[in-house]
Amino acid sequence: MCGRYTLTKPIKTIESHFKPARISLKYFPSFNIAPSQISAVVTQKFEVMGMKWGLVPSGAQNNEIGNKLINARSETLNEKPSFRDSLENQRCLVPADGFIEWKGKKPYYIRFKDHRLFAFAGLWSTWDSGEKPLHSYTIITTEANKTLYSLHSRMPVILHPENYEKWFFNDSNSLTSLFTAPKKQELEYFEISTAINFPKNNEFNLLQPSRQKSFTF
Repeated sequence: MCGRYTLTKPIKTIESHFKPARISLKYFPSFNIAPSQISAVVTQKFEVMGMKWGLVPSGAQNNEIGNKLINARSETLNEKPSFRDSLENQRCLVPADGFIEWKGKKPYYIRFKDHRLFAFAGLWSTWDSGEKPLHSYTIITTEANKTLYSLHSRMPVILHPENYEKWFFNDSNSLTSLFTAPKKQELEYFEISTAINFPKNNEFNLLQPSRQKSFTF
């Protein structure tokens, strides 16, 4: 599961990494992105848009279902009506530079050891109630690797940059190989303050190690 993540890099870093054709949101770095908040998403047209975290399928009766669809299991994407249409036509990249997982009541921050920007595999949709259209997204998850499994059995799918276009444009039946958990990449995780539990908190010091010991894998 992925229930909280970060995107703290400046907009110039995002532009350099994703090379978007257009940026159509007012961007602010965030140290604590939570479900129902608006964050940056890269569409298949390489447009960076602001979308609400929690997928609301286009055919939904109301937008409350988004609270339950913050994640999508990679193993069952083709089986779930909520995700099937988006998998065919509306895949996205979710820019991030870290994510938070809890072991019991203790939150841990997980990131690449070199603090790089990366992207989760995601799906998005537009729900139109007759008023302002709502653009929303979900983050795809896979089984955690052996080291991260000690924190949680699931983790978000992290795409290598060379696979961005494959994720966008390959046939939906040929995407399974992209859903593997990182093995050789140098990730690290460390315990952080429980202040991260509250979405209203959004400061740099939330991500400081609460203990000196950290773990790499």
